[in-house]
Amino acid sequence: MKKHILLLITFFLMTIFMSAQECEYAEYYRIVDSAKKDYSKQDFKEANQKFKLAFSKTDFPHGHDLSYALISAIKSKDDYWAGTIAENLAKGGIPLRYFQKYKKEKWYKKFSSEFENHSTYYKDSLNPVLKDKLLSLLEKDREFNSKYHVWRTRETELTLQELIKGANEILEEFITLTEEYGFPSERIMGYNYVWRKNAIENFPIEVFIVHIYQRGVLIFENEIPNIVCNGGLHPQWIETLKKIRGFGNSTGIEQEMKARYEKFRGTE
Repeated sequence: MKKHILLLITFFLMTIFMSAQECEYAEYYRIVDSAKKDYSKQDFKEANQKFKLAFSKTDFPHGHDLSYALISAIKSKDDYWAGTIAENLAKGGIPLRYFQKYKKEKWYKKFSSEFENHSTYYKDSLNPVLKDKLLSLLEKDREFNSKYHVWRTRETELTLQELIKGANEILEEFITLTEEYGFPSERIMGYNYVWRKNAIENFPIEVFIVHIYQRGVLIFENEIPNIVCNGGLHPQWIETLKKIRGFGNSTGIEQEMKARYEKFRGTE
């Protein structure tokens, strides 16, 4: 109970901070989180109204939130609003395949007939190239992290230099990506449709940044509040990232990997 109260207080303080900074997504996050609680209780009408309010706070709602809102609108028989949500998702790069489960809905016929226009908007207005590059980098990070944990449990061997090289390559690729495109957010590259699940998910960018922090580099440390305000990260990560560190003293990958190597293998 105390932990729950502490989380509420922390979120409340962060909301005040972000509001003071004229943060575009401050109210959005707060209302969406409340709407999702209603959704989990199957109070779809209340969730539907809150999603409407949240989406009025920004011109680019998040894809995963829109997927919840679409179901809430359908359950609430709010057909026009459901069609509007579907259009927003399509303009964010979600393929027609995702919507075929809604074929019986009143809005679907008009939506499907205009789908090509929404798809063209996505290609012309957002950056699918950035999305592909980010997804490739996230997969590379996942593979490296998996390889590291196998090494840590002594199921395989990696040299210190291999650990340094692998972590450096991921960091350098991310820095190059952000220098060219800015911080990768849905607002720039569209939504994350996972084909094998036929689902819309958040990009796991928070986990990716945690890995970089754990590897000794506090990237974007001073910019995190602004990234949150621009919709790039959920407000909870302002405080969470302050606590994330590796085994070393966060002075870089080489120092961090040396600390890890010494911890799990002794000196090389």
